[in-house]
Amino acid sequence: MEYIMSDFENIIGKLIKIGFSRLESEVYITLLKDSPLTGYRIAQILNKAAANTYKALESLEKKGAVVAEETPNMKQYTAVPVSEYLDQLEKSFKNDRIFLENSLKEISYSVSGDKIYMLQSFDQVIDKCSKMLENAEHSVIVDAFPDVLDKIISQLENAGKNGVNIIVNAYEPVKVANCRVIIKSNAKKVLQLWSGDWMNIAVDGKEYLITAIDKDGTFQHAIWSNSPYLSFFVFNGFRYEMLFSALSAKIPDRSKSKLINEAFEDVNIDLSDLPGYKIMLERLGRKN
Repeated sequence: MEYIMSDFENIIGKLIKIGFSRLESEVYITLLKDSPLTGYRIAQILNKAAANTYKALESLEKKGAVVAEETPNMKQYTAVPVSEYLDQLEKSFKNDRIFLENSLKEISYSVSGDKIYMLQSFDQVIDKCSKMLENAEHSVIVDAFPDVLDKIISQLENAGKNGVNIIVNAYEPVKVANCRVIIKSNAKKVLQLWSGDWMNIAVDGKEYLITAIDKDGTFQHAIWSNSPYLSFFVFNGFRYEMLFSALSAKIPDRSKSKLINEAFEDVNIDLSDLPGYKIMLERLGRKN
């Protein structure tokens, strides 16, 4: 099977993620295409040094990804089918997980001190969000674009079912059981302005998560913090933003514009003039 370059690099990346080196990944793919082969022949195909190729084969053999057949004249290698190898990995991981959970369950986990962490993937974001909702005690505020909100609705509904007060600042009508949903006052404008998605969640005024990703799934930015000082201000900021949306929805249209404009004149700060807003718009705004 031939791969276009982007597919090949994606496959290499996934193999590296499960513990292969790049050379090991290339050797394994070569053997999947054609087995058995000698180490010397693999080195020729990949245009790699024979010594490095044999080291990669030795490592793959220890991992259980290839098997070797030795005769008096030569040693040949065969790839273990990918489904069989992944089954081995999955079984090994499950066994290790059971052992570690049983061995370490007496250690109570805690993050000591006030921390601010940069998360490195969207999978980490969803996992952290799930943990935050599982541990929520009192109130949760969520501000999320439609596509991202859809990924956490079940977790929100479960937390709400457990008695947590949850308010969702949504950008289109959506049903979230056991939660209150407020449609953002300028939702349409915001969705048109930004090219990607964001998801912001504040829990109990003691931890928060702020995330931005591109529409194609490219990870842009995510910060989690358990600083009570920062978390309280983020929570309260979200709370007042939602309060504004709720009030705006209750003001009759005939007087809404006048009242809102007067309020903005009192505050006298135009977000579009802020340097930070311009930087964020440059990075995450929709390109015309």
